Amino acid sequence: MKKKNMLIAPIFIPHEGCPYRCVFCSQVDITGTRFTADEKHVLDTLKTYLGPKYNSKRASKCEVAFYGGSFTGLPKERQKFLLSLVRPFLENGRIDAIRVSTHPLFINSERLDLIKAYGVKTVELGVQSTCKQVLEESGRPCSKADLLKSISLIKKRNFILGLQLMLGLPGDNEKRFQRSVMDVIGMKPDFVRLYPALVLRHTLLYSMYQKGLYSPWSLSRTLAALKNALALFNQFRIPVIRVGVQPDRSLEENLVAGPFHPSLRYLIDCQTSLDLMVEKILSLNRMPNKILFRVPKNSVSVFTGNKRENILYIKDRFGFDEVFLVGEELCSEIELVA
Repeated sequence: MKKKNMLIAPIFIPHEGCPYRCVFCSQVDITGTRFTADEKHVLDTLKTYLGPKYNSKRASKCEVAFYGGSFTGLPKERQKFLLSLVRPFLENGRIDAIRVSTHPLFINSERLDLIKAYGVKTVELGVQSTCKQVLEESGRPCSKADLLKSISLIKKRNFILGLQLMLGLPGDNEKRFQRSVMDVIGMKPDFVRLYPALVLRHTLLYSMYQKGLYSPWSLSRTLAALKNALALFNQFRIPVIRVGVQPDRSLEENLVAGPFHPSLRYLIDCQTSLDLMVEKILSLNRMPNKILFRVPKNSVSVFTGNKRENILYIKDRFGFDEVFLVGEELCSEIELVA
């Protein structure tokens, strides 16, 4: 069955509801949003995303998502106000769902019952790391016990649960990040988002970077750790719906350092595809002069590699005169024709 496309109508509430300021966080720089979401802004956003430009066969479902703050940390009346603007569109079927993002420490039974009453179906928690030292150095208080308690309450009310991880924070390393990945797998979320730590202006991380107290991970180091994480999540059948920050003009203008790339997932998929190609070649008893791979038609790009890097690497490593890729509709996995 073909998966239905979901159009996300984002409503940004930068830093609202969160008394903490994590060292990496500057929602204004990420989103470019510098004003409080009022009735006009919310309704204009819905009008835009429900209008003819977006309302096409490309997206068969529409979901409103509150991003950029800790929604359940907002005053109760503020939550009701924002959700009351959206609920009529949910009730008349113009949108299909509502999701909110929040901090695990702002989850309790009363807060969840409130958003449930207004039709919220998905709750995303910013976990970032399960390592106590990493969280402390990042200015993000939250014990694993508090996180597990929040997750239990969310699951008890049958919300869809999303968890967000960030690698490369102060004090982080590959071993700690993998431990966080395994911890999240054990929490059995419905989906996950993965982000690299970036140095943005107007953040404490920027001050640490200027003073030599923090060094961001390189792109190659980040890709290697993310590739391993994706393999683990795939092994346990947990969807990773986002890898990397959404490219945005404001983000690019305020990015100082760090492993930013507009298509991190694509680069990882290319590396994973190269691993599969090399594995197939190493299984041969003899090396021919030319080689041909049959791959799924929609995967030709990732097997070719970014700027044909995969093809060039294989030719150089194994000395082939030619490396051919054929995309086939009925091909479900890579096949090697020597």
